[in-house]
Amino acid sequence: MREQVIINENLSLRRTDAGARFVCACGHDLADGSTNFKEACAVRESPTADIGEGYASFAVEMAAQMCFREFFCPDCGARLTTEVARVGDPYLWDTAPRL
Repeated sequence: MREQVIINENLSLRRTDAGARFVCACGHDLADGSTNFKEACAVRESPTADIGEGYASFAVEMAAQMCFREFFCPDCGARLTTEVARVGDPYLWDTAPRL
């Protein structure tokens, strides 16, 4: 039985006495393992052009409808993940590992 699934250098899913939990590398408990951990993060939303050179879209109308989201640990500030989504859409639930 696995005790931990490492998602990236700053995020893991760990088995605890309370069940599976998303945890930051700093030790901050973010959320229950059966939920979208992004809901527990500090979030910065910016235009997709802010991603960097080469990410600007020629479809200006579409680009205006999209955003770049960065999700951070609310305790230490480590960036846990990013996503590109339509402005106003709920956070993408793209991480659902199992122990």
